[in-house]
Order: sequence, then C-alpha cells, then structure tokens
Amino acid sequence: MATRTPSDDTRRIFWQVTSYNFDQYVENDGRWSLSNHNRERRGVVIFQYAARGCLLYRDPKGERAVPEGWAALFSFGEESWYGLPKHFPEPLLTQFVSLEGAGLLAHVNFIRERFGSVFRVGHENPLRENMRQIAESSRPRTAAEAALHGAEVCAFLMRLYTFLEEQWAREKPPVERAVDELLRRPANAWSLKEVAQRHGCSREHLTRVFTERTGTPPAKYLSRAKLARAVELLRETGLPIAKVAAQSGFANKFTLARHVKDVTGTSPGRLRERTRKRR
Repeated sequence: MATRTPSDDTRRIFWQVTSYNFDQYVENDGRWSLSNHNRERRGVVIFQYAARGCLLYRDPKGERAVPEGWAALFSFGEESWYGLPKHFPEPLLTQFVSLEGAGLLAHVNFIRERFGSVFRVGHENPLRENMRQIAESSRPRTAAEAALHGAEVCAFLMRLYTFLEEQWAREKPPVERAVDELLRRPANAWSLKEVAQRHGCSREHLTRVFTERTGTPPAKYLSRAKLARAVELLRETGLPIAKVAAQSGFANKFTLARHVKDVTGTSPGRLRERTRKRR
C-alpha cells in the first residue's frame, strides 16, 4: 500500500519540532547573544532549558536569570533576547527544542501570560525526557507520522501547562488556594468558614482577598454564579426543577424558585416555558 508523505500544508498545520540541540555548550566569553526580533520564521516557539550554568533572558517586562534547572519559553519575531553575559561566572550547557504549527503560539502565549516566560523545571522532571522523545520523532516520513508527531508535541505542551499549574498551586499562599477552589466550582454548596479552615486561613481574610480579586464579596459572587447556572439548566435542559436546584448548588427547588423569581420576575417553570416558546 502506498504511503503519503507529509505535504507543505501538513507541515504548516500540524505542530512539530523544527530543530533541537541537547548538547549546546557555550563558553563564557560574552559573545553568545541572540535577539528574537528579526529572526526568520516568525511564530516559531523555543523551549530553552539550562542544564548547567545560567543564561539571561530579557523582554519588555525586564531581565530574568534562567539558572540551572530552569527554562525560558519565547518565540521568533517578538521583542525578546537571551544570551550569556560576560559577567556570568560559568559556561553554559543548554538544551532546546523549537516548535511550530498552526495556532501553537496562541497556546504558548496563554502559558506565558499565566506563569511567565521563565520558570523552574528541575533536573528530574519527566518533561525533559518528553522533550527528547518529541525531538527524536521530529522527522516524520508519512502524513500519518506527521499527525502522530503533532499530537506528541501537543501533549508535551499540555504536560508543561499541568506541571506549571500544579507547581503554582503548591507555592501560592493558603488564602489564594481557597479563592481558587471557590472560583473553580462556584455552584457547590460552600461554607466559607469550612473552606477557610481547610486551607488554614480565616473567613475574614478569605472574604477580603476574594473581594480584591473579583471585585465582589464571595457570598454575592457565588449566589450569582449559582443562579446563572440554574437559569442555564432551565433554558437548555429538561431536567426536573429539583435536579436543577441540586446541580446549581441550591438547597432545594423552593429556594431555587425564590431566587429565580427575585431576579427574573417569574417561576422556574414559566421561565423554561418562555424559552421554549421563543424557540
């Protein structure tokens, strides 16, 4: 059976490793310096890991050292720079993969907006082995292999995101973790006191920080979120009213009915009926 080789369009669309180096040794002579602004192939993304020594990364937000065990994430065509200044004490051993594909940069920019362009990875992180794996499969010979390679690159970035999210959560203050828990599942029947105690902070401190982050006190915010969820279920599903109440965090269908009427001026059943008639 004939196999189809990857076309130029396939290469542009599927995410792929375009180049890599796992043994890039740089002497400390002050001459290793690269600007990304005018580099060709705008949108190519680089994941640069410092295996030994330290490099310097600079963008419009400022300068940051990338010490041993850390990585920088950046792209061609942007206002960023990296290198090894002469005043840095040691030579550098760095490893990198360059990635490319349709929509890739938008995902990478989301990661950088949330966690920054420089972050700790660590020597024993499975991400490093995963980086080698996607590099070794970076010469697909058929269209099917190109699709599989694209999925592997996607999985690498998703693992990076998950790792950074978990690392960020571990390092956040207890009250910030409590706020995140409330925001992740606003339809839960929360007790602010219990959430605060579980995370080792006071209810008052939780209320203050939550209000600072969202602009709304937690009780008001969560009440609005529960009601919005209930109205969505009433309009989009045929669930019994009692189940709508349970899935949106209300104690029972009577409490739900009272809140729905206060905001919409009608009962849950009539709200659902109006939606059906409009359709």
